[in-house]
This record gives sequence, C-alpha cells and structure tokens, in this order.
Amino acid sequence: MIFGKYQIIDKIEIQIPGGLLILEKLDGNMIRVKKIVKGIESSKIISTPHTSQIDLKAIPPLSGPLNTTCLYIVPPEPIVLPGGSTLEYEIKIPVDLGVFIGDTLIDVIALGKVKYALYGPPDMGDICRYVDSDILASYGNHVASAKTLFKSESPDTVEISRLVLPLKNTTMYSTTMDKLYFSDVVVRVRSPLHIEVEVKGESTLPLLGLLLTLFKGAGAIYIMKHGVK
Repeated sequence: MIFGKYQIIDKIEIQIPGGLLILEKLDGNMIRVKKIVKGIESSKIISTPHTSQIDLKAIPPLSGPLNTTCLYIVPPEPIVLPGGSTLEYEIKIPVDLGVFIGDTLIDVIALGKVKYALYGPPDMGDICRYVDSDILASYGNHVASAKTLFKSESPDTVEISRLVLPLKNTTMYSTTMDKLYFSDVVVRVRSPLHIEVEVKGESTLPLLGLLLTLFKGAGAIYIMKHGVK
C-alpha cells in the first residue's frame, strides 16, 4: 500500500496507479509535490515551516475537475426490500489518495477512473462521482469496504438499483494488512421516493491489521427524493 507517513530528506518516488508521485525536499522550508499520471505531469511547491513529513491517506473519492459532494453507486445487482424488511450488505467504495501536511489536505489524486452522473432532474439534481463494477475494477485493491444496513419502513416492496452517498464528513481507514474501510452506511427506506442515506462517523467492521492512516469525519445524511431505480 502507498499510504502512511513519509519523512522527506531528499526525494522519494512512489508508484501510483497509472503513474508516479514524487516528493522532493527543496532549499529552505519547501517541498515539491510532483505527479505524473498517464504521461501528464503537474507539480506544486508547498511551504513546510515546521515539518518535512508528508502523510498519504486514503480518503473518499473527492478528486476530479468537478467539486462533488456525493457518490452515485450502481450495485452489481438490484437490491429488493419487501415492506418492513432489513438487509445487511457490504458495498465497495473507491479510494482517492490524499496528500497531507499535518491536518491540511494539499492535493488529491484519483487512483482509478473518474466519471460523473447526475442524480435528479437537470435543473435541480446533484452531480455525483459515479461508481459501477467497471469503475471499481480500475482501482484494483484501492477499494474500501462499507458495512451497509438497509431498513425498509415502507409497506411497499422497493427495488434499489442506485444509491447516493454523501462524501464529506465521512471516515476512511487503511491498515497494515493492505485493507481499506469506509464508514458504516444506513439506508432507511421511508417510501419509494424518500430514502435517507446516512453515513456514520466510523466503521464497525473488524479492521484487519493495525491502523495505518485515518481520515476522520463526523458523518452525514443524504435524502434521495428522486427514487432509487
């Protein structure tokens, strides 16, 4: 895994999917962060007055040209909830690479394909990071597990073929056994057109290995008012 703390004394080169991340100590209190992804090179110089340590953390998928706050997930198979039923399921979340100095996020790097989808009508919908099985495959082992509880409070049978999760204020873990975990998710189906998707502040899955990095959030809720089919 690429996640962890790096003390920059001279230069460190880190292989990332599709390219290379270079962390280089410059004169004075400066570090250059350079990334080469699919032949495209970009760099920035960061002032580091108190430290030469860079933290690379697994974070929710926040990178890309659009500033999105939601994740649009298409599960491999639709999930059917008869009225009043519950179902525990494990969904997969792609992971971005966050470059930190202390608690400050200075860069975000996608570790796989980035696509977008609109949830809702064009005039009032939300642009989301899009995830399906093809997208997940492009991330290789940079995919987190999320324990998800579906709870139907509707008398109707509801088929869920898409799910929208809030991304900000969520939690992501990486461990020394190359495992990634996302906050627990609770999906409350009030009706076919009112679904509350709550991302908790932590995961209750057993974390395999010792905790390596933690991106901590307080949790968030997204209301799906445009249906789940």
